[in-house]
Amino acid sequence: MKWYAETSARRGRQVVGDVTTALWVIAWILIGRWVFGLVRTLAAPADPLRRAGASWRLQLDAIADRVGDIPLVGGELVGPFEGAAGVGDEVVAAGQRLDDGVTTLAWVVSLLVVSLPLVLALAYLLLRWRWARRAAVLVDNRAGRGSQELLALRALVHQPPVRLAKVAADPLGAWRAGDAEVVARLADLELRRFGLRGRPAAGPQPLA
Repeated sequence: MKWYAETSARRGRQVVGDVTTALWVIAWILIGRWVFGLVRTLAAPADPLRRAGASWRLQLDAIADRVGDIPLVGGELVGPFEGAAGVGDEVVAAGQRLDDGVTTLAWVVSLLVVSLPLVLALAYLLLRWRWARRAAVLVDNRAGRGSQELLALRALVHQPPVRLAKVAADPLGAWRAGDAEVVARLADLELRRFGLRGRPAAGPQPLA
């Protein structure tokens, strides 16, 4: 896998894009956490409700215990106090439901806030991965004669006519005729379109 281009201009843009995307993701994750905390403030009454309910339950249970010690009538008086103590449990449960509901809402809102930015970042990474795969294949095969002809054909399809005219007066005819020099120059155009260098120049032939 070749993650960065060989030409400085394309490589510079890729580095800037990668860094920007990383900062973008970090920023939106922090924004999502901030939104989560902001929504969670709606659950502020939950803790006082739970504490009040628990305190109510304890106090009435204590009163019921004392009333139960009263001779003759204690047993009859305990029931109403125990029933009233059950209200404390309901208050505690209401506080817990409020806390759970607000927590769920906070997760939903924060995920909705960060979902689109993260999808955009993922789309950018997919494009970069697609480029990296193509670039790796081109680098591995750019020296072969067959690959040169294929790259030249791709250049004839993708390159603007102005650039093709600089290579040859009739680049298509030269490609059909198998003109090695024109084919190499067209292949170099296509490689540069991907931010890659052309085929390395052949070194001097050794003397016999």
